[in-house]
Amino acid sequence: MKTTFFSFFLTLVLSVSLQAGTTRLDRWEFSRDGEHWESVTVPHSTNAVDGRSAAYYRGRTHYRCEISPDLSKTSFLFFEGAAQAAWVYVNGELAYAHKGGYTPFVVPLRGILRPEGNKVEVVCDNSIDLEMIPISSDFNKNNGLHNPVSLLEYDGVFLCPIEYGPDRFHLVQTNVSDAKAAAEVQARLENPGPKTKRVKVSLVLRNAEGKTVWKKRRRVKVPAKGAYPYAAQIRLKRPHLWNGVTDPYLYTVELAVGDDCTKREIGFRYFRLDKDGGFFLNGHPYPLRGVSMHQDMEGRASALTKEDFDRDYAIIRELGCNFLRLAHYPHNDYAFRLCDRMGIVVQTEIPWVNICGVRATDAYFDNIHDQMREMITSFYNHPSICFWGMWNELDSWGNTDQYQGTLDARRAVDETARLYDYAKSLDPTRAVGLTDDSVFARDYFTELKADYYSENRYHGWYFEYNRFDGLTQSMTWIHEHMGVTNLSEYGVGINPYCHSWKEEDIRRYQDDRRHMEAYGNRAHESAVQQICAMPWLDFTSLWVMFDFAVADRKEGFLDSDDGVNYTENPARLYTNDKGLVTRDRQTKKDVFYLYKSWWNADEETVYITERRLRKRPAGSTFTLTVYSNAGSLTLLRDGVPVRTLEGSGEISGVIWKFEDLQMGTAQTTFEVVSDSGKRDSVSFEPL
Repeated sequence: MKTTFFSFFLTLVLSVSLQAGTTRLDRWEFSRDGEHWESVTVPHSTNAVDGRSAAYYRGRTHYRCEISPDLSKTSFLFFEGAAQAAWVYVNGELAYAHKGGYTPFVVPLRGILRPEGNKVEVVCDNSIDLEMIPISSDFNKNNGLHNPVSLLEYDGVFLCPIEYGPDRFHLVQTNVSDAKAAAEVQARLENPGPKTKRVKVSLVLRNAEGKTVWKKRRRVKVPAKGAYPYAAQIRLKRPHLWNGVTDPYLYTVELAVGDDCTKREIGFRYFRLDKDGGFFLNGHPYPLRGVSMHQDMEGRASALTKEDFDRDYAIIRELGCNFLRLAHYPHNDYAFRLCDRMGIVVQTEIPWVNICGVRATDAYFDNIHDQMREMITSFYNHPSICFWGMWNELDSWGNTDQYQGTLDARRAVDETARLYDYAKSLDPTRAVGLTDDSVFARDYFTELKADYYSENRYHGWYFEYNRFDGLTQSMTWIHEHMGVTNLSEYGVGINPYCHSWKEEDIRRYQDDRRHMEAYGNRAHESAVQQICAMPWLDFTSLWVMFDFAVADRKEGFLDSDDGVNYTENPARLYTNDKGLVTRDRQTKKDVFYLYKSWWNADEETVYITERRLRKRPAGSTFTLTVYSNAGSLTLLRDGVPVRTLEGSGEISGVIWKFEDLQMGTAQTTFEVVSDSGKRDSVSFEPL
């Protein structure tokens, strides 16, 4: 199913318009100290200002606004994410306390509202809390109302938003195949009134064209000041399946009780994970190849707007991947909606990162369970989500006396099993797994309970400098000993403005000032070729789509376009620069086009690498590398044909090498032309 880019996003915008009874609370006053206030627009984070710095603000902030709900209705405040902990006060009274910066929560307002002048204040705190995840991480733990906030108002009997999340129902896909789709819609009807109410409940399923393909109506009795557990079956013959990027077909479920109505786009699909065969979608092999992402950008921190998401996912659409690991926490609901519409399969995870120390308390693990419940409950209906993640890199990182003491590997294994069982009780239809970085070499880690085992590997970066081939050996061992295996992170730091023609400079050393783009190209080329030879990997997700802010990193800040003169660039500091695209989204690095060539079959790519190394020694010999999915390529030097290659000659089919080229004594232009006429050119000046 093909759609134009414009109609794709227009349809999505219309589908996520606010439902009746929902008022978006965008305008707030903000203060760091509770005394000096300024007007802000939510989503908002104070770390949008200082996030890329040596020490971003960590502490309490204050938000306040005034609401005017209809007192004849039942009202709630709905927070899509308040970071990292939040205390919600209404008219000076504590209405709700929440620990977890990335999962939605609902605040009941019954009994605390007054006829007019209702004041809401939210205190956000991103200080370290040893009983709340995340404690330690290689990403900033931002402060603020960094996801939207809404006022919900319902009249009479209504669909409760607490038990089933913002959709107010779950569509449980009990049996889906090419021949049929069986699902159960579950919801909770609440009656705040003093009398039992007999109400009509309407369930309608519409196809993508708006035609009703299933409906059920019945009357139910909801007891006074009580609730009714609603459940209804949907049966559909020959469903149009949600089939990934090739055909992300969506139906719409509409559930109504009286005047209260909720809608959600859903997709019917079935999948399975196979240790040796990889991922299967709707009965067919469907290798998942993609990227990891943070919710972060320059000038906003994690407080992205809808326009920011639209721009980012347009870039992802160009890249052509079919999988995203939305790390290391659940992203905004709008991101998942985009994945539903684009057909991108998703793994998302709770922010249990690094820490499981010998002094970990029961309250810590209770918080982990709370965040798992909120994640699954809130995002349950998204067809794009096939994987729930439990943790990332429980290792020596952060397990020090500063926090909870040394790693308690035995408890990590036991608590993982308990969390796995809990997650499967909440959602038995999806895979639940974890992400390691030790090749499961920690004590007891081969006993870990999960449906899949992901591994973060940085051969040639954090270890085995200048060697990348160890990736295959590591992943093969995991595949043989653990089960369903994924490559969840791989990559290297890349400054697209750091270059050299000297081999000794390009090589990786412990000096982190220089993150050579050429080294990054070599690392990813090797990774792509190794992945091609490991078809049993269910998913792979390189690290990372966009550079992101990290206060602890001071690296990759030397620039050079001639390999001789290096200058410090403060704009590169406090950034994890492993992205395919810079944090400001202005520069697509060379390796972006490597993956675009590999994944985006709808667009022919011809891209010459190392184009930002503008000067080379006269008379020097070099190799021109081109990333392309063309059938053949012809190289021209100053307009004169030099050589034609009929194929890349390597396993990926997209890494082309024109070797033994010589730099002239004057400016030289190299042009590469595909058999279909697609072309790219670069010009180099002699040193």
